[in-house]
Amino acid sequence: MRASITLFGLAASEYGAIAERAEETGFDVVWIADHLVTPVGFAGTYPYNETGFPGYDAATPLVDSFVLAGHLAARTRRIRLGTGVCILPLRNVFAAARAVATVQDLAEGRFLFGVGTGWMREEFDAVGEAFDGRGGRTDEMIEVMQELWTGAPVEHHGRHYDFPAVQLAPAPPEVPLVFGGTTLPALRRTARFGRGWFAPSRPLEEALAICDRLAELRAEAGTADQPFDIWFRMVDPPSADVVARYEDAGVDDIVIGPFWAGGATKDSPLGEKLDAVSRAAELLVR
Repeated sequence: MRASITLFGLAASEYGAIAERAEETGFDVVWIADHLVTPVGFAGTYPYNETGFPGYDAATPLVDSFVLAGHLAARTRRIRLGTGVCILPLRNVFAAARAVATVQDLAEGRFLFGVGTGWMREEFDAVGEAFDGRGGRTDEMIEVMQELWTGAPVEHHGRHYDFPAVQLAPAPPEVPLVFGGTTLPALRRTARFGRGWFAPSRPLEEALAICDRLAELRAEAGTADQPFDIWFRMVDPPSADVVARYEDAGVDDIVIGPFWAGGATKDSPLGEKLDAVSRAAELLVR
């Protein structure tokens, strides 16, 4: 079983050292959480816990996920880097395609482009992007980006994007697409485009049931024979017994918040955070 870490809400200067420690201790992927801005007031519509609030507020530090991924690519050599997940419809499709291509070049193919459609209407309102209809826009953005990543001249005439021939050169190394979300449209998107699913923080049994539905959708989409990985985000405090439950269920990839697992918090000094990553690796990395 492989183990990865997810990071969010840290000072930008801390991520590099943490990624280096994760690489040294055998973790497989560093996942970078993503938001552009945090409205000072937002409704409790977060879909993955009972309170409706995500556990951060407007004062929580944010980073640009693409800039950070490029920085981590320069600080590491083996560990993979992923967005977990990038809220794609907040962004301009050409800017996003260029950023991903650049990161994948810098990472020499180690970048996993994790994509989601977002849940906070107020964030979309703040940056001037439509919240309603974002799913269909995301699907077309993926189509456009995949065309651009060929490095060849591309023109596109669709519902949301219409442009004459342009070229995004050079073509980057292959960009594996990983998707988040649990709604039926999100799972259909994953089945159609995805090389993997970044599961939200849900109980193991619930996540496994969603995996069964995803397998059905991949069969319907004709993609069941293509390579596909699932990253399970743990919701229980890691212990030998909890890890055994995941292993017994056939889980191959788990994702943790390393400070929680290792006895630190995001507000601990950097040295304590690094020690927490090492302790989490001792428990989880096989």
